[in-house]
Amino acid sequence: MTTAEQQGDIAALAKGGRTNFFGFLLRLLARLPFLFIAGRLYGEDAVGRYASALVVIELLALICSMGEKRGLAQRLTEGEEDHPANLVFDGILLAVLFSAVVGTALWFFPTPMFPNGMNDPLDRWMVLAIPAYALTEILLAAQAYRYDIATTVRARAVVEPWTISIMAGVLFYLLPDKRHDAGLGLAYLASIYAGMLAALAALPALLWPAAWLASASYCDEQDDRQGAAAGNSRCH
Repeated sequence: MTTAEQQGDIAALAKGGRTNFFGFLLRLLARLPFLFIAGRLYGEDAVGRYASALVVIELLALICSMGEKRGLAQRLTEGEEDHPANLVFDGILLAVLFSAVVGTALWFFPTPMFPNGMNDPLDRWMVLAIPAYALTEILLAAQAYRYDIATTVRARAVVEPWTISIMAGVLFYLLPDKRHDAGLGLAYLASIYAGMLAALAALPALLWPAAWLASASYCDEQDDRQGAAAGNSRCH
Protein backbone atom coordinates (compact mmCIF):
# COMPACT_ATOMS: atom_id res chain seq x y z
CA MET A 1 0.00 0.00 0.00
CA THR A 2 1.40 3.39 -1.01
CA THR A 3 1.72 6.39 1.26
CA ALA A 4 -1.10 8.14 -0.61
CA GLU A 5 -3.39 5.15 -0.10
CA GLN A 6 -2.52 5.03 3.61
CA GLN A 7 -3.29 8.73 3.99
CA GLY A 8 -6.55 8.23 2.12
CA ASP A 9 -7.53 5.40 4.46
CA ILE A 10 -6.69 7.50 7.53
CA ALA A 11 -8.74 10.40 6.18
CA ALA A 12 -11.66 8.06 5.47
CA LEU A 13 -11.46 6.60 8.99
CA ALA A 14 -11.38 10.06 10.54
CA LYS A 15 -14.39 11.12 8.50
CA GLY A 16 -16.18 7.91 9.46
CA GLY A 17 -15.47 8.52 13.13
CA ARG A 18 -16.93 12.03 12.96
CA THR A 19 -19.99 10.74 11.10
CA ASN A 20 -20.46 7.94 13.61
CA PHE A 21 -20.29 10.35 16.55
CA PHE A 22 -22.79 12.65 14.87
CA GLY A 23 -25.03 9.65 14.26
CA PHE A 24 -24.85 8.69 17.93
CA LEU A 25 -26.02 12.14 19.00
CA LEU A 26 -28.70 12.15 16.32
CA ARG A 27 -29.95 8.77 17.47
CA LEU A 28 -30.28 9.99 21.04
CA LEU A 29 -32.26 13.03 19.94
CA ALA A 30 -34.43 11.00 17.58
CA ARG A 31 -35.46 8.69 20.44
CA LEU A 32 -36.98 11.55 22.42
CA PRO A 33 -40.27 11.64 20.44
CA PHE A 34 -40.71 7.90 20.98
CA LEU A 35 -40.10 8.19 24.72
CA PHE A 36 -42.65 11.00 24.91
CA ILE A 37 -45.25 9.10 22.86
CA ALA A 38 -44.70 5.82 24.70
CA GLY A 39 -44.88 7.43 28.12
CA ARG A 40 -47.96 9.50 27.32
CA LEU A 41 -49.99 6.91 25.42
CA TYR A 42 -48.91 3.56 26.83
CA GLY A 43 -47.90 4.30 30.40
CA GLU A 44 -44.92 3.38 32.54
CA ASP A 45 -45.84 -0.27 33.09
CA ALA A 46 -46.17 -1.02 29.38
CA VAL A 47 -42.94 0.81 28.60
CA GLY A 48 -41.12 -1.12 31.33
CA ARG A 49 -42.24 -4.49 29.98
CA TYR A 50 -41.31 -3.39 26.47
CA ALA A 51 -37.83 -2.28 27.61
CA SER A 52 -37.24 -5.63 29.31
CA ALA A 53 -38.00 -7.49 26.08
CA LEU A 54 -35.90 -5.03 24.07
CA VAL A 55 -32.75 -5.72 26.09
CA VAL A 56 -33.06 -9.49 25.67
CA ILE A 57 -33.86 -9.30 21.95
CA GLU A 58 -30.99 -7.00 21.02
CA LEU A 59 -28.48 -8.90 23.16
CA LEU A 60 -29.42 -12.19 21.53
CA ALA A 61 -29.41 -10.59 18.08
CA LEU A 62 -25.84 -9.38 18.64
CA ILE A 63 -24.82 -12.89 19.68
CA CYS A 64 -26.52 -14.31 16.58
CA SER A 65 -24.51 -11.96 14.39
CA MET A 66 -21.42 -13.83 15.69
CA GLY A 67 -19.34 -10.70 16.18
CA GLU A 68 -19.53 -9.77 12.50
CA LYS A 69 -19.53 -6.04 13.29
CA ARG A 70 -15.96 -6.29 14.58
CA GLY A 71 -14.56 -9.20 12.59
CA LEU A 72 -15.93 -8.75 9.08
CA ALA A 73 -13.33 -6.22 7.91
CA GLN A 74 -10.52 -8.57 8.95
CA ARG A 75 -12.02 -11.50 7.07
CA LEU A 76 -12.63 -9.38 3.99
CA THR A 77 -9.00 -8.28 4.08
CA GLU A 78 -7.69 -11.82 4.60
CA GLY A 79 -9.90 -13.15 1.81
CA GLU A 80 -8.98 -10.62 -0.86
CA GLU A 81 -8.88 -13.35 -3.48
CA ASP A 82 -12.58 -14.10 -2.87
CA HIS A 83 -15.52 -11.99 -3.93
CA PRO A 84 -16.25 -9.78 -0.87
CA ALA A 85 -19.96 -10.51 -0.95
CA ASN A 86 -19.39 -14.24 -0.63
CA LEU A 87 -17.78 -13.70 2.79
CA VAL A 88 -20.58 -11.32 3.76
CA PHE A 89 -23.26 -13.79 2.77
CA ASP A 90 -21.52 -16.61 4.63
CA GLY A 91 -21.97 -14.47 7.73
CA ILE A 92 -25.58 -13.73 6.82
CA LEU A 93 -26.35 -17.43 6.45
CA LEU A 94 -24.80 -18.18 9.81
CA ALA A 95 -26.76 -15.37 11.46
CA VAL A 96 -30.03 -16.62 9.94
CA LEU A 97 -29.43 -20.13 11.26
CA PHE A 98 -28.66 -18.97 14.79
CA SER A 99 -31.51 -16.44 14.73
CA ALA A 100 -33.97 -19.13 13.68
CA VAL A 101 -32.94 -21.34 16.59
CA VAL A 102 -33.00 -18.53 19.15
CA GLY A 103 -36.24 -17.03 17.84
CA THR A 104 -38.01 -20.39 17.87
CA ALA A 105 -36.90 -21.04 21.45
CA LEU A 106 -38.13 -17.63 22.61
CA TRP A 107 -41.43 -18.07 20.76
CA PHE A 108 -42.23 -21.17 22.78
CA PHE A 109 -40.55 -19.98 25.99
CA PRO A 110 -40.98 -16.18 26.10
CA THR A 111 -40.41 -15.79 29.85
CA PRO A 112 -36.82 -14.46 29.49
CA MET A 113 -38.20 -11.63 27.35
CA PHE A 114 -41.21 -10.94 29.54
CA PRO A 115 -40.37 -11.77 33.18
CA ASN A 116 -43.23 -9.49 34.29
CA GLY A 117 -45.70 -10.59 31.64
CA MET A 118 -46.54 -9.35 28.15
CA ASN A 119 -48.33 -6.15 27.27
CA ASP A 120 -50.34 -8.16 24.75
CA PRO A 121 -50.13 -11.66 23.20
CA LEU A 122 -48.97 -9.99 19.97
CA ASP A 123 -45.72 -9.09 21.77
CA ARG A 124 -44.58 -12.64 21.13
CA TRP A 125 -43.98 -11.60 17.51
CA MET A 126 -41.11 -9.40 18.67
CA VAL A 127 -38.86 -12.45 18.28
CA LEU A 128 -38.95 -11.73 14.53
CA ALA A 129 -36.74 -8.72 15.25
CA ILE A 130 -33.81 -11.00 16.12
CA PRO A 131 -32.89 -12.10 12.56
CA ALA A 132 -33.53 -8.63 11.13
CA TYR A 133 -31.34 -6.94 13.77
CA ALA A 134 -28.54 -9.49 13.30
CA LEU A 135 -28.63 -9.15 9.51
CA THR A 136 -28.61 -5.37 9.76
CA GLU A 137 -25.47 -5.54 11.89
CA ILE A 138 -23.72 -7.60 9.20
CA LEU A 139 -24.91 -5.39 6.34
CA LEU A 140 -23.77 -2.22 8.10
CA ALA A 141 -20.40 -3.79 8.95
CA ALA A 142 -19.94 -4.72 5.29
CA GLN A 143 -20.65 -1.14 4.25
CA ALA A 144 -18.32 0.21 6.91
CA TYR A 145 -15.60 -1.87 5.24
CA ARG A 146 -16.26 0.29 2.17
CA TYR A 147 -15.95 3.41 4.39
CA ASP A 148 -19.71 3.96 4.18
CA ILE A 149 -20.61 5.11 7.71
CA ALA A 150 -23.43 7.33 6.46
CA THR A 151 -25.64 4.29 5.89
CA THR A 152 -25.23 3.28 9.54
CA VAL A 153 -26.24 6.77 10.62
CA ARG A 154 -29.19 6.77 8.24
CA ALA A 155 -30.45 3.34 9.30
CA ARG A 156 -29.83 3.55 13.05
CA ALA A 157 -30.26 7.27 13.73
CA VAL A 158 -32.95 8.28 11.24
CA VAL A 159 -34.97 5.39 9.84
CA GLU A 160 -35.30 3.25 12.98
CA PRO A 161 -36.11 5.92 15.60
CA TRP A 162 -38.54 7.85 13.41
CA THR A 163 -40.27 4.67 12.27
CA ILE A 164 -40.83 3.49 15.83
CA SER A 165 -42.04 6.93 16.94
CA ILE A 166 -44.52 7.27 14.09
CA MET A 167 -45.74 3.67 14.28
CA ALA A 168 -46.16 3.76 18.06
CA GLY A 169 -48.49 6.73 17.74
CA VAL A 170 -50.38 5.38 14.72
CA LEU A 171 -50.85 1.87 16.11
CA PHE A 172 -52.16 3.14 19.43
CA TYR A 173 -55.16 4.59 17.60
CA LEU A 174 -55.50 1.90 14.92
CA LEU A 175 -55.52 -1.14 17.21
CA PRO A 176 -58.72 -2.10 19.03
CA ASP A 177 -59.18 -0.64 22.51
CA LYS A 178 -58.19 -3.84 24.31
CA ARG A 179 -55.04 -4.24 22.24
CA HIS A 180 -53.53 -0.75 22.46
CA ASP A 181 -50.45 -1.96 24.34
CA ALA A 182 -49.43 -4.22 21.46
CA GLY A 183 -48.49 -1.08 19.57
CA LEU A 184 -45.10 -0.79 21.29
CA GLY A 185 -43.88 -4.23 20.24
CA LEU A 186 -45.28 -3.95 16.71
CA ALA A 187 -43.77 -0.48 16.28
CA TYR A 188 -40.38 -1.81 17.36
CA LEU A 189 -40.67 -4.68 14.90
CA ALA A 190 -41.53 -2.26 12.10
CA SER A 191 -38.54 -0.05 12.95
CA ILE A 192 -36.05 -2.92 12.91
CA TYR A 193 -37.22 -4.13 9.51
CA ALA A 194 -37.24 -0.59 8.17
CA GLY A 195 -33.62 -0.21 9.30
CA MET A 196 -32.71 -3.50 7.64
CA LEU A 197 -34.29 -2.38 4.35
CA ALA A 198 -32.40 0.92 4.55
CA ALA A 199 -29.12 -0.96 5.00
CA LEU A 200 -29.97 -3.40 2.22
CA ALA A 201 -30.97 -0.67 -0.22
CA ALA A 202 -27.56 1.01 0.16
CA LEU A 203 -25.55 -2.19 -0.27
CA PRO A 204 -22.92 -1.56 -2.99
CA ALA A 205 -23.00 -3.74 -6.07
CA LEU A 206 -19.56 -5.03 -5.09
CA LEU A 207 -21.10 -6.57 -2.01
CA TRP A 208 -23.72 -8.59 -3.84
CA PRO A 209 -22.70 -12.26 -4.15
CA ALA A 210 -21.15 -13.76 -7.26
CA ALA A 211 -21.61 -17.52 -7.72
CA TRP A 212 -21.95 -17.80 -3.94
CA LEU A 213 -22.07 -21.12 -2.13
CA ALA A 214 -22.04 -21.42 1.63
CA SER A 215 -18.56 -22.19 2.93
CA ALA A 216 -18.30 -24.92 5.56
CA SER A 217 -14.75 -23.81 6.38
CA TYR A 218 -16.08 -20.32 7.08
CA CYS A 219 -18.53 -21.78 9.60
CA ASP A 220 -15.71 -23.69 11.28
CA GLU A 221 -13.57 -20.54 11.46
CA GLN A 222 -16.46 -18.51 12.82
CA ASP A 223 -17.12 -21.06 15.53
CA ASP A 224 -13.47 -20.95 16.58
CA ARG A 225 -13.33 -17.14 16.64
CA GLN A 226 -16.74 -16.37 18.02
CA GLY A 227 -17.59 -19.46 20.05
CA ALA A 228 -17.58 -17.59 23.33
CA ALA A 229 -19.94 -14.89 22.02
CA ALA A 230 -22.34 -17.44 20.58
CA GLY A 231 -22.36 -19.77 23.53
CA ASN A 232 -19.85 -22.16 21.94
CA SER A 233 -22.47 -23.25 19.41
CA ARG A 234 -21.40 -25.20 16.36
CA CYS A 235 -22.63 -24.65 12.83
CA HIS A 236 -22.51 -28.30 11.85
